[in-house]
Amino acid sequence: MRTILLIMGLMAALTLPAQQYKQLWITGSAVPGGTQKLEMVTDNDFKYAGPLKAGELRVITTKKVDKKTQYLAPTLPDANVANHGIGFTVTTDAASKAWQVVVDDDHYRLHVFLDRQTLGGEICQPWGELFIGGGATETGWKEGKMQLMRQQLDDPYVWTWEGELKRHDGVEEPTSFKFQGQNRWHPKALHPYVQGADILNDQRLRIGGNDTKWIITKDGVYRITIDIFKEKVQAELIK
Repeated sequence: MRTILLIMGLMAALTLPAQQYKQLWITGSAVPGGTQKLEMVTDNDFKYAGPLKAGELRVITTKKVDKKTQYLAPTLPDANVANHGIGFTVTTDAASKAWQVVVDDDHYRLHVFLDRQTLGGEICQPWGELFIGGGATETGWKEGKMQLMRQQLDDPYVWTWEGELKRHDGVEEPTSFKFQGQNRWHPKALHPYVQGADILNDQRLRIGGNDTKWIITKDGVYRITIDIFKEKVQAELIK
């Protein structure tokens, strides 16, 4: 019994610090340049969006491997980075299981979720449509009436829109709006990480999840640019 408790304690000691990481990297034969830093999106969400080569990939807690390095190793053998969420364990074993990249591609997107202790990833494909709709738009929350954004010819992952956003009293959520991958509310949608995020101040976006919405704090004509691949939104008030 004491042996079992000791093992459980050691596992907890390795697992709990994952909640406190402020920086993570990926390294290995699959990573261009050998090592790349992950972007910290939230305290529990680290992201990589970029090219990967066929090979092995490890998620590490230091820029350079040393005795203090911890590895976020997959719980499954031969775990492909393109997955819907595979668990990881935290270990100091440099020979621990690596994540596998099967094919070369320039548009891999990986998320490491510390609170869930999972890594999920995909080869990102451009969307065919993107719309803006909501209480702050002139068409409100009407399906089939949302406003189409313009896809950039030189980068099919990037979309732009210019138009008026203002408070519409008498409409549900009169200063709110969001972006949809079709001229209706399902299935594809883009949301801010927090409800009521000011579009001028928060460039983060996520695909799917809770139905959070952006807001405006100033009426006016906006220019909005969305990068589906990098999961970024940039807005400016132009008049």
